[in-house]
Amino acid sequence: MKHITIRDIVRVTEGKLIVVGRSGDSEIPEEVPERELTDLCIDSREIKKGDLFIPLLGERVDAHKFIPGVMSTAVATLTDWDADRVYADPGELEKAGKREDILIRVENTQKALEQIGAYIRTQYEPPVIGVTGSVGKTTTRRMIATALGSCREVFETPGNLNSHIGIPITTSRMLDEPSEVAVLEMGIDRIGEMDVEYSIVRPEIAVVTMIGVCHMEYFGSREGIRREKLKVAGHDTVLFLNADDPMLMEIKGKTEAREVWYYGVSEEAEYRAEDMVQTDDGYRFIYVHGDIRVPVELPVAGMHNVRNAVVAMAIADYLGMDLEKAAASLAGFQGLRQIIRHSGKGTTIIDDTYNASPDSMKAALTVLSDYKTEGRRWAVLGDMFEMGPREKEFHKEVGEGFSGYKVDRLITVGELAGLLGEKAHEVNKEMQYYHFAAIEDAAEYLKKELREEDVVLFKASHGMNFSKLVEWLE
Repeated sequence: MKHITIRDIVRVTEGKLIVVGRSGDSEIPEEVPERELTDLCIDSREIKKGDLFIPLLGERVDAHKFIPGVMSTAVATLTDWDADRVYADPGELEKAGKREDILIRVENTQKALEQIGAYIRTQYEPPVIGVTGSVGKTTTRRMIATALGSCREVFETPGNLNSHIGIPITTSRMLDEPSEVAVLEMGIDRIGEMDVEYSIVRPEIAVVTMIGVCHMEYFGSREGIRREKLKVAGHDTVLFLNADDPMLMEIKGKTEAREVWYYGVSEEAEYRAEDMVQTDDGYRFIYVHGDIRVPVELPVAGMHNVRNAVVAMAIADYLGMDLEKAAASLAGFQGLRQIIRHSGKGTTIIDDTYNASPDSMKAALTVLSDYKTEGRRWAVLGDMFEMGPREKEFHKEVGEGFSGYKVDRLITVGELAGLLGEKAHEVNKEMQYYHFAAIEDAAEYLKKELREEDVVLFKASHGMNFSKLVEWLE
């Protein structure tokens, strides 16, 4: 947030500046409006010197209650409470008056956060790329940043700040260090959130990875998900869509984007992979666009990652970059969500415990099936959350695919995952199948049965706490 002052925040949010301890008629010290801010902070536990604290109303608590505790560190705070409510405790009010705490009274702190993020985005001149989709956003964003980073300084979404709350914080940091292009991840789980995110990010280039069934509880249908995801592109946006996703091919010629390009392994894709060969580590393929042909070595498994690499090359191509350098950068790419670990027994662990949906689970099972090993392939799967009224159907659908996966043993944990397992065993009788009600029981079984050279995939929604399983085995 270089060169962003309290005055800027007051102006952008149409807020009212209050210095606690001064009456409404007292003049605010001249230096207060010109004071520069270091960063935005929405978590009182992470407050740093110079931050602007932005208390939000969460599902369980209103962070306004933490304002008195952060003001000895923060430069100022936004608030949609009056000062006497913020400092309801007379003792806290007295301390605030002595410190002359700085409050910026706004109508709504969430809306003010969005206004700040949008304002700072307008100060950023290089092209901005927005990445969304039901599956593969983070890996695609990282691959694009990796490819573009071969020739340009890249700013990209830090950590998991990819929601309607995280994106304004991301854009607020875009000016901190010089960069020539930005790659921002845009995730949604409610109707209307992409409208907010687009209004902040305004991407010149946008990518939609695929339309799956994540957060069906809130979107209702895949058509609803597609409608919301495609709001990532406006009239001035260049849009890249996955040609291997029928849901995205259906809308060919029907978007509002200025330009639409398709990528993937399909012959219908203008940017595509050809001559794909599976290697010990991943894939080797030829990137093709028109007369351009560039060899690419990708050291991560899964056909979905080939598509991710293709769109990374496509955007580098569209921006006129050196494609051989972009390909060389991708040759050093390391996966993010799927982390390869090893247990004390020498077992290879594919740690994909970050989250799960039917599409990401199918992709992970394909990676496991393709993994080269002399040992056995294990899949340890748990419940997928936020699937809506068709949750049982979606779990059974994943199980039906086991007729085509190379899996020697399947372990399921959770009631819904049990439905997946029953269907999987029904279509693949040769595979050994075990179900456990708790992850502790599954851990005990795995500790006894896993051997050297075995490969085991862990995949479930984050709330299943499968990361503990991985920790115990490591």
